[in-house]
Amino acid sequence: QKCRQYPICVSPPFTHAFSHQGNKGSRAKRTGKMIARTFLLLCVLAVSSYAFAVQQPAPFAARTTALKMTGGDALPPPVDLKPPAALYQGAVAAGAAKAAAPFGKIFKLGIVAGCHIAFGAYLAITVGGACPGIAQTNPGLQKIILGAFGLPFGLIMTLVSGAELFTGNTALVTGAVMEGKTTKSNLIKNWTASY
Repeated sequence: QKCRQYPICVSPPFTHAFSHQGNKGSRAKRTGKMIARTFLLLCVLAVSSYAFAVQQPAPFAARTTALKMTGGDALPPPVDLKPPAALYQGAVAAGAAKAAAPFGKIFKLGIVAGCHIAFGAYLAITVGGACPGIAQTNPGLQKIILGAFGLPFGLIMTLVSGAELFTGNTALVTGAVMEGKTTKSNLIKNWTASY
């Protein structure tokens, strides 16, 4: 109402989307305009980065040739990937370390992991569930948005913080027990504390 009285009034575009609950046609127009403005802004930003002469890296073959011609060192060899047996042994060692941790530490880190997963679920619901227009027109895209913001963020936060997620402990500590690196009592302690 204030913006109609004062022509110079500036307000965020999202405040108008909720001010007229009864008129659905004008709300769709405003939403369409807001999407168009956002798209236009993204296009301007994409073009402006090109205008600032951002140089693209040279292709791989040209870089190695240039390094050899100027006397520079050749590129380092690619990192060798571990074979599956070595990966399994690393997982068993990680499981043995997790099983040896005290109950209190596992319990606290289990709470942290649960909070991370809950935050990821909340993020999925608020971002992926808050797009009814996309859900009506393209339900597959809405499901992609719902899945892209939930579990991945929760798992990344859990991995970065080193929290004890029950799912990972089930796999790793069980492998350590099967290989004889820890005991079944440590397995039960770890599962109980992390659950």
